[in-house]
Amino acid sequence: LLPPWRGGPCLDGDTDASIDLRPGVTMSACREEAEESGGGGHGHSHGGSSGGHGHSHGAGGSCAPEDPDGRSLLPFIDLDKVTCLNEREEGMGRSILKAFADKQDETKFLVSEEDDPELIIHIPFTVAVKLKSFCIIGGANGEAPSKVKLFTNREDVDFEMAQDAAGVQELELSEDFDGIIDYPVKAAKFNMISSLTMFIPENFGGDSTRITFLGLKGEGTTARRGIVECTYEARAQMRDHETTRADADVGNRTTLS
Repeated sequence: LLPPWRGGPCLDGDTDASIDLRPGVTMSACREEAEESGGGGHGHSHGGSSGGHGHSHGAGGSCAPEDPDGRSLLPFIDLDKVTCLNEREEGMGRSILKAFADKQDETKFLVSEEDDPELIIHIPFTVAVKLKSFCIIGGANGEAPSKVKLFTNREDVDFEMAQDAAGVQELELSEDFDGIIDYPVKAAKFNMISSLTMFIPENFGGDSTRITFLGLKGEGTTARRGIVECTYEARAQMRDHETTRADADVGNRTTLS
């Protein structure tokens, strides 16, 4: 019997709805598709006040009790400004940002250039968001991404920088062909962000990297993107000012001695 993160059956029951697969990885018990489609699932009832396993779905198929990592951030993504480096055809990168109900649709996909598995996906948001987790479905035959490095609030990430710079968080990925794995991120590091950049350096041995779905989950805020960017810039300038003042103090001490 395969474990859940390798395509095994989805676990069910009245225990905690978020099931730990391994450190840093969780799985929604209703496998998230009910969040968008409002039904189906994998053999348990979702209707009425009785039956099933103790929860019901409201309008729109929300699965809040089994979705501790938040909701889809798709409405807050500025799709027209999504960019991808090393995509085989222009526009492939934005095509994998779909509704959870469409995550098994493989007609839209992203694939890297042949014999080069690296990808950089830059995702700007229309408002500041709180990213809580992401889900990614990769291709078969070793083409699924095996690692990812995340950057926030940067528009200058290229392959040289992505390789050398320390990201906000790095994660190892599994070959998830059904989209049942949520990868939680460090909440404090992804609070009120204006953009997310994902660097994928390698896969599971394929000549190219293929991704058919990328879903981001969290919360949108009322803060406009420009305000957030100015806040981060002001903080950077303040740090620079403090560094300059500290250097001056050191110089003064040196002179006095």
